[in-house]
Amino acid sequence: MNADYLLFGLNAVSRAHSLDYFEDGHRGGAIISAIYLCKENPVEDEVPQVLGRLIDKHWTHTDLCAPFPDEDAQPELRQRILDTLARNTDGLRQAGHNVILPTLALKAFTDVPEAVTESRVEGICRLIESFTVSDVPGSDPVEVPNPVHGQAFAEFVLEEFLECGRRFDGRGQGWTGHLLTYSRALLDLQCMGYLETVQAARAGFEAFIRRIRLGPLESDIPREEHSRKEAKPLQKQYWVEQEGDWNLGHVVKYPYGFYGILGYAQDRALVDRCMTEVYRIF
Repeated sequence: MNADYLLFGLNAVSRAHSLDYFEDGHRGGAIISAIYLCKENPVEDEVPQVLGRLIDKHWTHTDLCAPFPDEDAQPELRQRILDTLARNTDGLRQAGHNVILPTLALKAFTDVPEAVTESRVEGICRLIESFTVSDVPGSDPVEVPNPVHGQAFAEFVLEEFLECGRRFDGRGQGWTGHLLTYSRALLDLQCMGYLETVQAARAGFEAFIRRIRLGPLESDIPREEHSRKEAKPLQKQYWVEQEGDWNLGHVVKYPYGFYGILGYAQDRALVDRCMTEVYRIF
């Protein structure tokens, strides 16, 4: 996979607001996540090629990923995305996708700055504004380490990951997976130097933690748990076994989140426990 795939992902994220903002935004985020999963982790040699083929099979040929008009690059427009985020970080907005997806776009822009154009930025801002606030029952405060303290934050998240997976056993692991993608977004923002945005986004993330600690509600319908697999996403065989319907692309986004957070953790016993339980989302 080359930089063209970052453009495919950016085009999808930027266009999603005009199609199905939630589902198509996921798909664009998945393409970008796939690039960085391969770039930032010790994947087996053939993983990028297999992933690229699967992305081509499902998405790159669709209107969602079609080219945008040729425009002059305006790198300074990234600030408009940050400003829009700052106005839309109050409360928990659809499991944090108001932060997750634009953060992936901002990260992609660092590698393809020529893609920072007026129409793409406008689309990303409209996507951010599409996500609605969800009420979270209860108001018990939670103490979450500041994401700028990467190790402490990551180890907190991994402990929550273990508890969340068990709490939602048999009721779908969407909350568990999005704990990883939401957390990874905050760490990515911190790495890119967008510290004010990280601080603005903390309240929504704390609301997310309160929500998952409630456990399953009526909307969390029973779902069969994943079986344990020998292969993991850094191995070719894992993706060979993922030839089916990719739907919203969680199959890529969850590993991107997981391995990124794992990289910050120093508690080896905690890492080992997470590797034992990660089958729930892989």
